Amino acid sequence: MDGDRRLPAAAALASAAAVLGDDNLLPEILIRLGFPTCLIHAALISKRWLHHASDPAFLRRFRERNPPRLLGVCVGYPGRYRFVPLPQQPPELAAPIRRAISSCDAAFARGCPRIKHCRNGRLIIEVFHAGRFDHPLVVPLLTGESAAVLPQIRPHRDRWVQGTQTGFTEMFLPEDGGRDGITLVNLWKDWPKVYAEVCILGSGRSGVPARGSTEIELPDDIVFHEMLPPIHGKVFMVTNLGYTLGLDLATRSLFTLELPVGVRGNYMLSCAEDSGLYLVSADGFQLSVWLHRMSGDDNGAGWLLVDTFCVGVGQACTPRAEDSWVPHDVCLDVVAVGDDADFVFLDHPASGALFYVHLRSRVVEKVYQRGADECGYKRTAAGHVRVSPVMMIWPPIFPARNVKREE
Repeated sequence: MDGDRRLPAAAALASAAAVLGDDNLLPEILIRLGFPTCLIHAALISKRWLHHASDPAFLRRFRERNPPRLLGVCVGYPGRYRFVPLPQQPPELAAPIRRAISSCDAAFARGCPRIKHCRNGRLIIEVFHAGRFDHPLVVPLLTGESAAVLPQIRPHRDRWVQGTQTGFTEMFLPEDGGRDGITLVNLWKDWPKVYAEVCILGSGRSGVPARGSTEIELPDDIVFHEMLPPIHGKVFMVTNLGYTLGLDLATRSLFTLELPVGVRGNYMLSCAEDSGLYLVSADGFQLSVWLHRMSGDDNGAGWLLVDTFCVGVGQACTPRAEDSWVPHDVCLDVVAVGDDADFVFLDHPASGALFYVHLRSRVVEKVYQRGADECGYKRTAAGHVRVSPVMMIWPPIFPARNVKREE
């Protein structure tokens, strides 16, 4: 009897070993794990599993089937930030979320932090320390990795005259998702001209930055509200007029891009395939998604409206008495948009609520509620609370030195 019971078990183990030992079947099993964290755990089994899991062709297939996950957002009010997990996350993401909360709490406890840019699980944070601004590069999802402090970069401002110009200076992580090649963009106005300067921090974040500058003439009544992160090698400025000011980082050239009819503000841009742009705008509670196919010197053939719908947020948008300062013509602020317009975060200043909207499914979730200690918050110069989505790092970083056994 005991021998009869052992035979099926032994046969099952032999069958499993045969499947897992098949180099054609193993990648098909790994690709169904669904999460990069599971892929890393599988890669620890052996060098052979690591070889399959880290193969570039396999990783391209894995990303197509399992796009990078959004873990949560860093929500920022003046002088304070906190990491807020996305609701209803699967248990496989519990560990990286706990790590993100702990790491972000430690990073945001210093000085009066401000996130300059967040991409691919990495953050550039600006803090005022010892009489100067420091810029730590934080990777909250990697265990044991300390924050690196970027070297000081002072942009050339030889043409500035005290009291006659205004400017923006922002730092951006590279679009390829890595950490080398950080870009500093400095833009200032000296009417009737606008100047821009680009500095690229070299590999290893050391050495002399590569610089380049350009200029363009614009109307005197233009106002710059916010500089958006690079999209397909271009940086865009949100303005008060019916167009955005673009800066091509490769050619160091400035250009203007007309906005969709009726859109003047309260919008964000994100990348689309084939060098295109998505624009997500809000008018009251009406959300609109536009697509612009960038091609050639004329910046394409215009904007195409691909979706529009009314965001229903129910009782969560009941105005608070202490927020009577909110303008009546503003209901929802667009504060962050994911790549390929996958999702959008909307702030409702009157109630202090922050909403996540998955645009393709139109699922709306409340992710954050401003507390009593944040009731003193008023709109910033950019017009809204600062929100930085935190994604899982891609491609996964495999700890190859920790492989348990070799085959």
